[in-house]
Amino acid sequence: GEPSIVDTWERLVRFHRTATDHMDAHLREKFGRSLDDYDVLHQIHANRDPIRMGDLAERLLVANSSCNRIVGRLDAAGLVSRSHDDRDRRAVLVALTTEGRALRRRMATVHTRDIHRILGSLLDRDDRADLDRVLQRLLAGGETDRQ
Repeated sequence: GEPSIVDTWERLVRFHRTATDHMDAHLREKFGRSLDDYDVLHQIHANRDPIRMGDLAERLLVANSSCNRIVGRLDAAGLVSRSHDDRDRRAVLVALTTEGRALRRRMATVHTRDIHRILGSLLDRDDRADLDRVLQRLLAGGETDRQ
């Protein structure tokens, strides 16, 4: 019969967890850096850095409470730099260093390959388009794409 909504939810969560665990392990093995570290480097890069700490925390794919800890770790490793916003002294700006930019680029190559291997190899183009449509609708709270 038709799967229950709880079964579907549990499969979604299990797939996400196993996929991200695999990607995290691969990044740690290759670079000694976590998927959380990569997410921070990627978000700073995507913002065309620097980015305000508050904005970074909002965009992160990790819990907001982890943001300061991860940025501190990356700062200590020389991958990001922190400074105060001249317009608002309370705001902390985070930017990639030259080393951080180079590491992000190398990690992105491996991470993208992992995504292709995990998602691309299992789903054909139509399945990916269907999944993308469904996920966009879920993320929009069901407000868009209703036909």
